[in-house]
Amino acid sequence: MEIMDIGKIFLLGSIQGLTSEKSEIKKLFEKIKPDAVALPVSNEELEGLKKLSDGEEQEILLSGYEEVYARKLAAYGEVKVPPPSLTEAFELAKKNNLPVYAVDMNDKEYTGVFIKNISTIQLILYSLKIKKLRKKRFKSKTSEDFIFEWDKIVNKLKGFRALEKKREEHISKKLSELSEKHNRILAVVELQRLKGISEILSRNIQKTLYGDSIYRSNI
Repeated sequence: MEIMDIGKIFLLGSIQGLTSEKSEIKKLFEKIKPDAVALPVSNEELEGLKKLSDGEEQEILLSGYEEVYARKLAAYGEVKVPPPSLTEAFELAKKNNLPVYAVDMNDKEYTGVFIKNISTIQLILYSLKIKKLRKKRFKSKTSEDFIFEWDKIVNKLKGFRALEKKREEHISKKLSELSEKHNRILAVVELQRLKGISEILSRNIQKTLYGDSIYRSNI
């Protein structure tokens, strides 16, 4: 788990799925004392978290990608769905009467970006890659190393890299907007997306502070 302080936003990179992340979320929540929480989920997924928190039974179906990921990640510790880092952050916000925001694309937006970037050929190649991953033995010694090894393999195809880049841009934009009305935002993001999101946020802050002309002259 890694945290970055960017302006009013505390970016927390977590390994989604690991139960051990739960205790770390609580420690950092108490240390940061945020006035809002942002999660890398869609509006639809946030509604699911709310219903789960209220005690409503939710049918959780894993895609082939998610099923293989969970099985491989389990080599490094107990795994649960929904990701404990997200459910814990949501529960802490609820307990402290803080707003929780979904900062990832909603289902319609994601579908549009997916169709634009992923060709039929790439989709077929991706499916074959997931099948190969079922048999692959990862050499990573830690869960952190595994996450980046997994991400590198899965997003080797250009279209899928572009898709994740669009997610980083969307999440960064949403966080920038939230920083205009909150002073201490705890944003729990996927560890493998932390660097990209932090770099985009930093550039956005520079542009806001100094304007486009000065920002370009410093490139």
